[in-house]
Amino acid sequence: MNVISQPHTSFSGRWPWLFLPVLTLLLLLTGPQQAVAQGQQRVVQLSGFVAVGDSLYGVAGVSVYVPKTNRGTQTNEYGFFSVPVLSGDSVVFNALGYKKQYLIIPKNYSSGSYSIIMQMQEDPTELPTVDVFPWPTERDFRQAIANVKLPDEGRAIATRNLDPELLEELFKSTPMDGAGNFRFWNQQQIQQQQNRHMIPTISPFAVPALIKALINGDYKNNK
Repeated sequence: MNVISQPHTSFSGRWPWLFLPVLTLLLLLTGPQQAVAQGQQRVVQLSGFVAVGDSLYGVAGVSVYVPKTNRGTQTNEYGFFSVPVLSGDSVVFNALGYKKQYLIIPKNYSSGSYSIIMQMQEDPTELPTVDVFPWPTERDFRQAIANVKLPDEGRAIATRNLDPELLEELFKSTPMDGAGNFRFWNQQQIQQQQNRHMIPTISPFAVPALIKALINGDYKNNK
């Protein structure tokens, strides 16, 4: 009896010390995680619907992002979106033709999801008017060009460039391009064909005079 009871008594006295290292390890593992979780921002899944004003029409292609981060997305063709953010983030909603909208996730937000309906306000951009052709008709345009007053220097240059002698000299000295050379060659070919097939014609009134000259021997005397 004494032999059996002594080992039992010694094991009962030592079992708390055997689990002490395990409890210490659990405290070391869970303690830092709780401290980090309290000091870091919480991940929140932001999702919602972007509409035009008070209507139920969704806006497609709206950029939903957190500035200076890589967290962002765009609304789909129906205006819905979903993006992970952190508690305390400032989220921007931006689209062409609409004013920017901002949303701040509370720092002490404890839930893992955040749902909203963002109403975008239209902001059309008006471009300045550009008169491509300020004259109502072509006649008014020509009249305006005719009434343009050139400075003296410009008028002198224009007069010198339009001098007939200078234009003729440029026409003589400027070589023809490929199209001009082809036209000139074509005209020469046509002229040669016309000369080749041309039949000499004699006036009927000149026949008696020719016969008389042959009888009188005028051509012999000339020879």
